[in-house]
Amino acid sequence: MSEWRALGLVEATDLVVYLPDDSVTLTAVAGGWSLANQLAAAQVDELRVMIWQKTKDGQRGKKQPKPIPRPGFEDTSSQSFTAKPVSIKEMQKRIAERRARQPDDGLVEYRARDGRMIRVTPKQAAYFNRKTR
Repeated sequence: MSEWRALGLVEATDLVVYLPDDSVTLTAVAGGWSLANQLAAAQVDELRVMIWQKTKDGQRGKKQPKPIPRPGFEDTSSQSFTAKPVSIKEMQKRIAERRARQPDDGLVEYRARDGRMIRVTPKQAAYFNRKTR
């Protein structure tokens, strides 16, 4: 049976249920790591944290150990975002430009109960302004 489609339902079920943990199929489905490897990595990570907690850095909450990289997960802890500082006048100018670019889409300004100005359709504004009995 070289064609996988030639397998019957019982044979396919047996294959899935009884595959060894280190088989190529299960390793591919699990993203390259078997369950045993994932558990071992989790144990090592927890051991590192336990040891770190006993150090001076751990008691201060600094320099926490990094976990073992897992396949399929990116380490986002070291990502940094950089931006140049902007003066208040520059920020006010940007905000004014952004507000000026609002499209004329038939929406009207409406003051919400909490004091915010929101843009709604005229029909929505009429509904919001209706008198409650």
